Amino acid sequence: MIEHSANSRAVVVCGAGAAGLAAAIAAARGGARVVLVEASSRLGGTVTHALIHTLAGLYDDAAHFINDGLPRELAERLLAADSRTRVRKLGRAWVLSVCPNVYERTVTQWLAEESCITVFTGAQVAQVARSGPHITQLTCVASGDARLLTPAAVIDATGTAEVIRLLDDALVSDEGPRSAGGWIVRLRGVAPGALDFPKGLAVVRTLREAAGRNELPAECSHAWIDLGIEPDEAFLKLFVPIDQSWRERHGEISRTALATSLAIIDFLRQRPDFAGAYLQQSGSLGIRDGGRIRGRYVLTAYDVRRSATFADAVCRCAWPIEYWDPQRGAMVEYLPAGSSYEIPMRSLQLDGIENLWAVGKCLSAERLAHASARVVGTCWAMGQAAGAAAAAMSAIQECRDEPVPALS
Repeated sequence: MIEHSANSRAVVVCGAGAAGLAAAIAAARGGARVVLVEASSRLGGTVTHALIHTLAGLYDDAAHFINDGLPRELAERLLAADSRTRVRKLGRAWVLSVCPNVYERTVTQWLAEESCITVFTGAQVAQVARSGPHITQLTCVASGDARLLTPAAVIDATGTAEVIRLLDDALVSDEGPRSAGGWIVRLRGVAPGALDFPKGLAVVRTLREAAGRNELPAECSHAWIDLGIEPDEAFLKLFVPIDQSWRERHGEISRTALATSLAIIDFLRQRPDFAGAYLQQSGSLGIRDGGRIRGRYVLTAYDVRRSATFADAVCRCAWPIEYWDPQRGAMVEYLPAGSSYEIPMRSLQLDGIENLWAVGKCLSAERLAHASARVVGTCWAMGQAAGAAAAAMSAIQECRDEPVPALS
């Protein structure tokens, strides 16, 4: 059954992760009617599903907000929602440490406050129609039913450019080495202080040495374990190499990662501080680089390193180049002290299409520039900019559609 939606001329946002949530809220606050299409049953994207507990990209290297507006409002809402949420230094950068479940509840409530947003969960875009420079129709499928949407504007915030792939696979870059994915599990029953410096580094070193002796799977050579939100909690992070076939092998990769996590927990239980540790929650496979669009401008590592500015800048970023090399593990290159760079609107747009933006992890960028720009805070800022631009386009279209008053 195909149903024609009453939400014609709405801004359609595909994906309810960081960039999609920001785009939907910004568009609604800009006066547009918004349809938010999310493939899963829950909101929050990678933070919710992959158990991200350190939100990067909200602060500069002095712990000041780097972008105002929705990224700042997000942090303020999270700090107000849970007393355990805190700003924390990680290496030479600053993050917001937050429980992923608190993040999910907070953004879900936030979206419910925005009356102009209609949310379709368990849904995804199956077809895209284009006429000249405009996307004219989307087919959204949920529970076997198809719904036709006639959008004023479309924002692809899927993280892997799913909407743009439906237009033309050639518009998305999948070549070259792909940043490794991640698998995070949440442990409880850990002795308080077990990961305090330098004990935490010793635990990581022990895991890597065990992998070198084949006591643990080889991928454990890049494993990391981090402080949790509660005193007896820890987050175990696995390094998961992925290749071009990761979509078809998603289930197999996930099962292997979970089995590896359980093996690590069994190994850690041999240490006194982890004797009572148990698996409380397992995330889903986190994809850092699921494909980037070939946009009007490709953000480069040179732009990042030289603190580039742009006339059409939409936000700033000071996060280091954090590239998860498939063979060598995490490689972190910090920016010069006090510096940041800008991301241009052109990196969120395709040549020849006026009412389509791609935001968040699928922006147009070289792999090393992407390794800096893909973080949560920057994705919220990109989404905000695209949502505001889409709302402005929607308003222009509505004005054009209004009947001309008859002459008296």
